[in-house]
Amino acid sequence: MGAEGSICHKEVGSDHEVSDGKKKKKKDKKEKKQKKSKKDRSDSSDSEDPWAQHRTSVEVSGGVQLNSLLEVSGGVQLNSLLEAFELCDPERSGYVRDHSRFAEVAMRLTGLRDSADSFWRQLDRDGNGAVSFPEFVEWAQMNRVALPIGLTGGTGDVGPGGVAFPSTWQGPRDPRVAVGWNQRTMVTDGKLFAELQQMLDLTYKKVWTRDRKATGNNQVPDGYQLVRAMHSENFSDWNRYYLKRHRLVQDCANGGWLQQYQPLTAQASGICARHTLRAEACNEWLLFHGTNSHAAEAICRGDFTMHLSGSATGTLYGKGTYFAESITKADEYAKADAEDNCCALVCRVAGGQVLYNDEVEPSGEAMQDMVLKDGLYHSIIGDREKCRGTFKEYVVFDADQVYVEYILVYKRKYAAVPTS
Repeated sequence: MGAEGSICHKEVGSDHEVSDGKKKKKKDKKEKKQKKSKKDRSDSSDSEDPWAQHRTSVEVSGGVQLNSLLEVSGGVQLNSLLEAFELCDPERSGYVRDHSRFAEVAMRLTGLRDSADSFWRQLDRDGNGAVSFPEFVEWAQMNRVALPIGLTGGTGDVGPGGVAFPSTWQGPRDPRVAVGWNQRTMVTDGKLFAELQQMLDLTYKKVWTRDRKATGNNQVPDGYQLVRAMHSENFSDWNRYYLKRHRLVQDCANGGWLQQYQPLTAQASGICARHTLRAEACNEWLLFHGTNSHAAEAICRGDFTMHLSGSATGTLYGKGTYFAESITKADEYAKADAEDNCCALVCRVAGGQVLYNDEVEPSGEAMQDMVLKDGLYHSIIGDREKCRGTFKEYVVFDADQVYVEYILVYKRKYAAVPTS
């Protein structure tokens, strides 16, 4: 995505004055002193300037790109965005958190000069304080960094940067058009509509929690009737979700084990098969998220906002985004409109390595740290069904682990009042 133009290189420390034979002795003495000074600098801490000896300024007319021969510590070449990301994430946690380290890499990649905070605001768009690989790739593409993504593998039709489209994708597959694709389409296929209704039926549970009070009716419905459904396609969100899922698959494989969790929604085999979920590779699920119609459209257009997480559902398991395997649980957060229609999202969620918890009073902050800081897990399952007899809750802290597939509009069904 980089622009074409002439490339100019300037290597720091390579300029030396030209000396004649009479000054050779003086020059040799000066070079010896320079080499010693350079060695002292290279032995200093990373906080001073770990990339000083590898600086390359690359200027391109109309844009900026990085020459693939730019070398970093250990003589390794930066040939992809994945390698650049890993340079920012030396602990291999899956996230970039060091603002200064990223700013240093960003300046090398783009040739721009700005403060660490300014670079970070451009990068951490979902506001969760930790930047994933998909966020890093999107930032690089927006800044016209001409390096390949660096991923291998994947199935399906290949799109820009090696990203595969889902089998259900109805939008354009030409990269020049798909980049801006962000549409909602009414579901008119009878079979698909029936599969979505089946998902509501199979995940229904006649269980009450105190969160039901927020709906304005403390009674648990006797069922849910699908009124209409819209299929959502957002190329930018899919691009980031695909990249994140790919990394989770690799992380789970490299870990040598994966504890699989099968949500209640897996019983809706038709809709799950339609979307070819990678459950065995990275705990990929279809889950519900209760909301209102206005918020649903906003989420589909711009993704979940992590800095607002917990504002509606609480923070029992940390400040993440909460999902439900049961439509009854999701319905506790749905807001009925003037026609008594309610709204819920059906989302792909890539769970990866799951931190399971069945404690009555878990430490949400500690669990969140185990996901975001320690990098041991990618999501949380809070089993309130086991400890309280209610519902399981699924929590993620990275918006790139979520992709909205459908907006469901439905009605709550109540049994008729018996007549005397």
